[in-house]
Amino acid sequence: MTDTIFRYSIKAIIIKDGKFLIEQVNQGRGEFYKLPGGGHHFGETIHGALHRELKEELGLEADIGTLLFIRDYLAKNHDMEFDDPNFQQTELMFLCHVKDFSTLAQGTEPDKNQVICWKTASELEQIKFFPRKLVPYLQDPDKLQTQTETIYLGDIN
Repeated sequence: MTDTIFRYSIKAIIIKDGKFLIEQVNQGRGEFYKLPGGGHHFGETIHGALHRELKEELGLEADIGTLLFIRDYLAKNHDMEFDDPNFQQTELMFLCHVKDFSTLAQGTEPDKNQVICWKTASELEQIKFFPRKLVPYLQDPDKLQTQTETIYLGDIN
């Protein structure tokens, strides 16, 4: 029997002046961009995981708002040579509100392979941002602020 790997990843959608806070990542998989956040640990709540990740990686305190998007990623269905085909991840993407950005990039455990940056939705179209199919939903940052329904994106990359 082959071991399967499953994890929840909790992500933050943080908007300031029409731009999205994202992370540039280079972890031996090539350079790509993603929303900030990370893995859920056993014994913590979903919101607790996101608060921890934002504090550790970015140094930010945030109010967690609406669950905007859910994404599944089943590695066996995507042509990504670096992922174990038995890997599966479900991402929960929450709209987050940050009042004070003065501590940005002062996380308690920053990831040395990540660089924090701000990008507009049109700039996300031009770079290797994942998940790609999220970009059209990000075209109107003001609309995201009032979105009340959760959109399931499916098994996408």
